[in-house]
Amino acid sequence: MNRILIAVDGSSHSAKVARAAIRQAAAYKHKPELHLVYVHLPLPTLGGVIKSIGHEALQRYYREEGEDALRRAKAMLDRAVLPCTTHILVGPIAKSLASEAKKLKCDMIIMGTHGVGAMSGLMLGSVAAKTVHLAPCPVVLIRD
Repeated sequence: MNRILIAVDGSSHSAKVARAAIRQAAAYKHKPELHLVYVHLPLPTLGGVIKSIGHEALQRYYREEGEDALRRAKAMLDRAVLPCTTHILVGPIAKSLASEAKKLKCDMIIMGTHGVGAMSGLMLGSVAAKTVHLAPCPVVLIRD
């Protein structure tokens, strides 16, 4: 079975990434296993402020932010009758995406990049380029 990790960040560009994933899934004879992923950067500790918030409150915050970020893409996949499993991760984005793709044995990662025009090489130098470098599978980048 084919497995695709779809990385979204909740931005308006995430809808474009979801549409690309829907087109990719349509190319398969059998529906691929889809994993919709959002990675939240860890909050800085700020000299112990996180301790006063509490672990449960912090986990709830990560979950709620992740659910908000996944909502639109998940609705698009649901309308396309493409079941997916959602994942909310906390950590460095590129490393987390690559690790999750490896853990899930994904054949492909689909994600966005905000690189445009002459600046694209510089802007691609961030999360997208790191993901391409670390990923255990091909990475399809969807331009903004």
